[in-house]
Amino acid sequence: MKIYFYSNQYLNNQDAKDINLYLKKAGVDVVSNLSASGNGGTGDKSLDKVDAFVFQGDKLDTKASYLIALILAQNKEVLCLLPVGSKTDASLKDLETDSKLAKKIHIETYDKNILKGKVLEFLKIIDNDSIRNLFNIKYTLRISSKIADYLNWKADQENIKKADWIRDQIQNIMQDDDAYQEFSKNKFNS
Repeated sequence: MKIYFYSNQYLNNQDAKDINLYLKKAGVDVVSNLSASGNGGTGDKSLDKVDAFVFQGDKLDTKASYLIALILAQNKEVLCLLPVGSKTDASLKDLETDSKLAKKIHIETYDKNILKGKVLEFLKIIDNDSIRNLFNIKYTLRISSKIADYLNWKADQENIKKADWIRDQIQNIMQDDDAYQEFSKNKFNS
């Protein structure tokens, strides 16, 4: 899972550091405007390659608004984390009232005690999203001639594409793997 994390609070932002840490500990690939380059841009971090977007700050700036609009246009999930006491922007309130967008945007207030829980709850939402089950990741597999012969034979026998047969086999293995099922169930628990 890959998430773009954006914060418009650059200096001494312990909350942003904590969010980044929570995401990484949960096994998320995090790209952020707070990277070492310090330019605040997305650079080579293409938004079409991320699964979701997380914003943290007191209020939206122009860049955050733009990034949220791009992510929502791609029908991806957005988490806006506002510190307790922050006033919700009018633009965020407008997004919450739209019936389609309201399902994709999650506006949460937090304090230090519940920040980790808010982040982990969002990860659970993303992990259960139906888009995670789409076959959109290409994977190169090097096999021997003997295995290739078997795949060709099996595909012919079952009248199925080789890639579909391999996917089915992996899904069956995943379903029967109790250790993986336990890991999957608990991976976003604090």
